[in-house]
Amino acid sequence: QYPHWVDFDAGELKLVKGFTYLPRQNGANGRIKGYRLQLSTDGKNWSDAVAEGEFNRDGKLKTIMLAKPAKARFIRFTALSAQDGQDFASAAEFSVLAD
Repeated sequence: QYPHWVDFDAGELKLVKGFTYLPRQNGANGRIKGYRLQLSTDGKNWSDAVAEGEFNRDGKLKTIMLAKPAKARFIRFTALSAQDGQDFASAAEFSVLAD
């Protein structure tokens, strides 16, 4: 059941500016609707949401830009709901936008 999340390790502290999500390209199953983005310096203690919202239903690349870039090593992307109401999430690609 939702939420589903994935944690990313940038390997070192980076100034995180945003995040991209490319939905599954060979079908609409599991396309994410609601999302939340959190940051951490140690992978154990997570920030409050630095971004939260809903994606459009289409299969185009989704870009989340942070209102205020922040230093982090770990990024947690949480899917809160699916476009089709099913209880699974899918993705073709994720990217962290950082300096």
